[in-house]
Amino acid sequence: MLHGDVPLSQVKRDPPGQGDSRYEGDPGGVVHLKETSSAPLFNSWICEDDGNAEAHQNQCHIHCLPHEVLLYIFSFLSVEELGRSVGQVCVAWRDLARDPTLRTRLVFSFQNPVEGERVKSLLASAPLLQKLDLESREDGEDLLLHAASFCPRLRELTVKFCDGLTSTVFRALMENCSQLQSLNVEGSRVCDRECFHLIAGFLHLRHLNLSHCNFLDDVGLITITKQCRSLEYLDIDGITDIHDNSIVFLAENLSISLVYLFLDGEKLTDASYQSLRACTRLKKLGVSFCEKMTDEGLLGILDLKQLTWLKLRKGCQLTPRGLKSLFEDVGLPQLAYVNLGECSQLDDSVLEAMAKCCPLLKHLALHWCWEVTDAGVSAIIKQCPCLQVLDLVGVVQLTGAVFSSVPTALPHLMILDLEQCNDVDDSHLQAVVNQKPSLRVFDYWGDPVVPNVTDDHSDTDWSLT
Repeated sequence: MLHGDVPLSQVKRDPPGQGDSRYEGDPGGVVHLKETSSAPLFNSWICEDDGNAEAHQNQCHIHCLPHEVLLYIFSFLSVEELGRSVGQVCVAWRDLARDPTLRTRLVFSFQNPVEGERVKSLLASAPLLQKLDLESREDGEDLLLHAASFCPRLRELTVKFCDGLTSTVFRALMENCSQLQSLNVEGSRVCDRECFHLIAGFLHLRHLNLSHCNFLDDVGLITITKQCRSLEYLDIDGITDIHDNSIVFLAENLSISLVYLFLDGEKLTDASYQSLRACTRLKKLGVSFCEKMTDEGLLGILDLKQLTWLKLRKGCQLTPRGLKSLFEDVGLPQLAYVNLGECSQLDDSVLEAMAKCCPLLKHLALHWCWEVTDAGVSAIIKQCPCLQVLDLVGVVQLTGAVFSSVPTALPHLMILDLEQCNDVDDSHLQAVVNQKPSLRVFDYWGDPVVPNVTDDHSDTDWSLT
């Protein structure tokens, strides 16, 4: 345990004119820290000077370091470590541990629950707080009102799966934390529609996640997109009360700024997807439940040449011809992530076109694409060498023979998921894993396939990898 008179280290100075003098007021050069071999840490230290014949027996104490240096060191510690460890050393360190510059970010996750009174105490002592994360809290309203009162410099606020997001909370945040740039309330209980109109008052918002929140409708979305004209990231997945009129308005008003967009397509038609062609900066587009999308809707997506990430789930009306259009001619060559899960008409011809168009592809998910066979997957394996994840859950026509070339053709592949692929012969998977033990392969039951133990490696327990 450190105390006020505990020395830090043996100090060795370069002669004047040598070394890198990085410390102001240090004419002797750079300071080298070295612990004596016979003494325990922070217990006994000696100060030596090469310029003298005899070593000085002076001690250099850690409390001699400037406060700025100590604060920099402490900045690498969590708030919990500052309170339970640093703050218990001495009065000086306790005061430093409470310095507001060390509390610009506070994270309270459900894995490490903290009592509400403790959270409020920390918020009250963090006037310079810029980022606050709360997760799975029942006292969300009380804590957010406290943050609004004591943390006027708040820029990033994450409140996931919490209760108590009332209009009173958002009004207080808008009045006292008006410079907020990022708001994530995914899965939280937003109490009424007025809250979304108040959210629209954060005019500097760039990142907004309203995924799976209650009460958001077309009127609320139109209000937000009308006033928050700097939005780059918008996630409204899981919001089922959104229709074409609000998405068309969104595309018109955010066409210049929007880069990431995630939607729930339950009530959206081709008019919504065609309007997205105006958002030419889009790099990520995700649509869940796009059951009403047809090939006409894909024409709007085809114009988004900057896309690197595309998810179109449950596109049951999308034909092979329409899906191929995304990858023919110039297509979408920047795609690195593609999820076309449950697009039930997707077939080998789509994968063959994708393989030619997307050499940068790293992640491909084709859950329950029943028309895909070994031929289509073979095209992907041969022409997409950057692939890291190949997720083929429920692709029931696969036999497994096509995977024999995986260890050499896909050197970066980390995951091959073949759950619910009932015709895949386990012997093929075993051969792949034996040749590439680092690859995680999952069989029909979702169990990992482990390499066989050979005589040369009889002591290796592959089940632990």
